[in-house]
Amino acid sequence: MRTASIVLLICSLFSSSPEDAVLNIRITNIRNQTGVIRISVYTAPEQYPYYPARTYEVNKDSLSGGTLNVTIRDLKPGQYGLCFLDDENRSGQMDSNRLGIPQEGFGFANNPKPFLKRPDYAHVLFKLSPGINHMQLITRYKN
Repeated sequence: MRTASIVLLICSLFSSSPEDAVLNIRITNIRNQTGVIRISVYTAPEQYPYYPARTYEVNKDSLSGGTLNVTIRDLKPGQYGLCFLDDENRSGQMDSNRLGIPQEGFGFANNPKPFLKRPDYAHVLFKLSPGINHMQLITRYKN
């Protein structure tokens, strides 16, 4: 009886509840398989862009036709900000030239097109609902 209780407890820890959220992200326009994609998720405006609540490093092994599919399962339903970096040299940060122009790909939730500066936090917010959520992100390159 005790063994059955332990097994049920372990199963309940690994089972998903109706309140769990899954975020399926499709990232398009990735130019090559070099490096990794770094996805940053923010829970408050003061975190953006340098202090994300969570960062995910995604290998490009499954990149096909410039598209990469990513699934994130450890976020709770709520409102988040999101941006990503195509970190081609694995430096952990955006590389820029002497004029400050990004030399690697990047993107944001809602796919705003930044002109001279990154979009405000309010423009990269998205709502994560219970269940399965889908997001499509476009990689942008300045060079």
